[in-house]
Amino acid sequence: MEDISRLNDAFYNFTEASRSLEQIYEKLKERVNYLTLEVERKNKQLEQALCDTEEVKDYLKGILESLSESIIVLDTNERVTMFNKAAERMFGLREEDVIGRSYDGLDFHVEYEGAETFLAAGEKRYNVFLSHANVFDSEGAVRGAVILFQDITRIKELEAQQERNKRLVAMGEMAAQIVHEIRSPLCSIELYASMLDSELGDSPHSNLARGISTGIRSLNNILTNMLLFAKPQKPRFYPLTLSAVLEDSLFMLMPLIESHGISLDRQKESDPCVYGDSELLKQVFMNIIINALQATPNDGTIGIRQWSNEEFAIVDIRDEGEGIRHENLERIFDPFFSTKEKGTGLGLAIASKILLVHDGRIKVESKLGNGSTFRLFLPIKE
Repeated sequence: MEDISRLNDAFYNFTEASRSLEQIYEKLKERVNYLTLEVERKNKQLEQALCDTEEVKDYLKGILESLSESIIVLDTNERVTMFNKAAERMFGLREEDVIGRSYDGLDFHVEYEGAETFLAAGEKRYNVFLSHANVFDSEGAVRGAVILFQDITRIKELEAQQERNKRLVAMGEMAAQIVHEIRSPLCSIELYASMLDSELGDSPHSNLARGISTGIRSLNNILTNMLLFAKPQKPRFYPLTLSAVLEDSLFMLMPLIESHGISLDRQKESDPCVYGDSELLKQVFMNIIINALQATPNDGTIGIRQWSNEEFAIVDIRDEGEGIRHENLERIFDPFFSTKEKGTGLGLAIASKILLVHDGRIKVESKLGNGSTFRLFLPIKE
């Protein structure tokens, strides 16, 4: 009986223990279910946070990609982590080829000329504004750097053009006064020289009188150019193509070109319609081509290329001369400035002024020993 009692106690204890384990298991199961739900909730929150982070990152990248400034982001080891579209265009590199590379290993170099900063990348050279700033985290530790290159080449060109226009206006006013003061006595001298030539007849001294008249006509031609520069231009606008104007200009200059043994290398990639005064534009082309002719050695070549972009019809006139010194590049458009011994310094000033009244502009690229290229811009009209 005692053994049966012990066996009953054992079964009872086992039953109680089983019930206790079942209760613990149920509580554990509830706890596991709770933790499972909590983990799922946390995972969803984490996924949402990651999604928000990616959206913010994509939004930030979209902003940086839309900027016209070149943006380069570096990590703490100065390796490129971001390279926006503007940087791709400026440096001529693709983002996938740059990411992870050392910033110092990129193919470019920065040049400083006085207060100006220039970026040379590939075959291009930009006047830039350069900014470098460190990136800090919430604790103030440096996480990398952002480098910004802003292309201000066009801005500098506009500033130079505005300054040039101011000088042109001032010089134009002065030239008009000079022409007025000189032309009256000059006409009297030419009249007296002509009368003297008639009086002398066929005598040996008549050549002296004719020489005086020739010199006066030469001076009068210079004064006419000065007056053309000084007077406000009133072009008569109508649709035209630059190839037609170029043909007329070259036809008049061809005897002079052939006498120097100069050959022409003409290229016409496009010839869009522009609005302008063909006579005034003809004078522009003649002035520039004569300059190229004087700079190019005999038996050399003058290149003329017509092309266009979205805004302008463009004509490049390239010579094979010695080039223009950097310090003279801006001054060559000033009236009366000339690097030639017998130059009047009015040809380029008149060309620049005529293009200005056509809403165009002129730009020169030159290197010593490599000749010069004068690039003429005229707005395209529908």
